[in-house]
Amino acid sequence: MKELENGKKKLLITGMILIIIAVCTAGIFAYGSHKNNQKAAAKVQEESVQRASQEQSLAAQKEQEQKARSIAEAELQKALSEAQSRDESIAASEAESREQAQKEAEEASIAQEKAEQEAREEQERQAQGAGLAERLAGYETVSRPAGSTGDIICIDPGHQSRGNNGKEPEGPGSQTMKTKVAGGTGGVVSGVPEYQLTLTIGMMLMTELQNRGYTVVMTRESNDVDISNKERADIATAAGAAATIRIHADGVDSASASGASVLVPGSSNPYIPELAGSSSQLGSCIINSYCAATGMKNRGVVGSDNMTGINWSTNPVALLELGFMTNPTDDANMQDDTYQQLMVHGIADGIDAYFGR
Repeated sequence: MKELENGKKKLLITGMILIIIAVCTAGIFAYGSHKNNQKAAAKVQEESVQRASQEQSLAAQKEQEQKARSIAEAELQKALSEAQSRDESIAASEAESREQAQKEAEEASIAQEKAEQEAREEQERQAQGAGLAERLAGYETVSRPAGSTGDIICIDPGHQSRGNNGKEPEGPGSQTMKTKVAGGTGGVVSGVPEYQLTLTIGMMLMTELQNRGYTVVMTRESNDVDISNKERADIATAAGAAATIRIHADGVDSASASGASVLVPGSSNPYIPELAGSSSQLGSCIINSYCAATGMKNRGVVGSDNMTGINWSTNPVALLELGFMTNPTDDANMQDDTYQQLMVHGIADGIDAYFGR
């Protein structure tokens, strides 16, 4: 019995030992498995960290590469832009140089043409001067005894040094108001103002007519005056003039217009129609003789109804346009001393023809 109990105890002890061994073995196995799991987890985590680090590194590398590419592209674009700018600048400079060279060539050509033209004109003037002197030598100044009585001629040198923009009636009883004295034109070549040319010719004509026995009344003998067109006609009326010669010169925008003309009251002039016939005869005599003496183009006699100095006249009146100061040839001729003498002879011959002398 006792041996049975001892056998049971041994079995029990042996079972307990086996259980303990099994538990220990299971614990050891579980611990080992846990450790392995920890190691695996740690390894996974480490690999995950490594992958994340690698990915981060790759991302940083890609970002750096992108930045490098952007910088490279920007530098390339800048270089291309600078190269294009240089090319454009060089092209613009070359174009400017070509334009400048072309401009200088054109200016040189123009200067050469101008010099050649001036040389031709100078030759023409010299030839014309010789012809004018020869023509003037053929004139015989008509002289009459000093103190002889003759017809009274009023000479009105047009304009004055300063115009007068005040107003006066266009004619007797007219409601139309006109400028008292206009400024006039000027020489395109000579630069001489019309008022100076008309006074020069007027004073020379006065001397010539006096030498021919006429009594001469001048509306002005200097440029520094202020005499309106109506007042000039009044001077002729007060003097009892047999004829009024108004001296002017033409001027227009075109340099090609040339020649001389005479303005007189037309047949339909509302103020002095009774003077139309005699004034036309006076004007025809003057323009024909003037152009014959000077060789100036004859533009004929023109009727006028709106010129104050004509409309207030009480005696035959003719306004002679000596020539075009805006035409280089006319202007140069009219400033030539010899030509001016021919101008005066021609006007005086016309006046003689009108009075039958």
